Amino acid sequence: MKMAFITRHAPTPSQSDLAKRAGYELIPVGDRDAFTADLADLAEFNAVACVHPALALRLARIVPIVGVFENANRAPEGEKPRFEALALHLYIGAE
Repeated sequence: MKMAFITRHAPTPSQSDLAKRAGYELIPVGDRDAFTADLADLAEFNAVACVHPALALRLARIVPIVGVFENANRAPEGEKPRFEALALHLYIGAE
């Protein structure tokens, strides 16, 4: 199944792998502001993933399945952050 992925970057290998293990193929749809963006164009998807919890709450009103990637900073102390996906959490949204 296809899962729209709200991101300003291409999905990382770990994000793609986590989605695949959950039965989804990530389809990048660009970035959205978590608080003010119009999300109506995402209603055509049965599943949408993001990394921002506030955006996930908004998505839960318009799509059946919302995925949130749990990330961790893998950079050593003092270096530029490098995030790695640890898990994909799936939630039931609109029905």
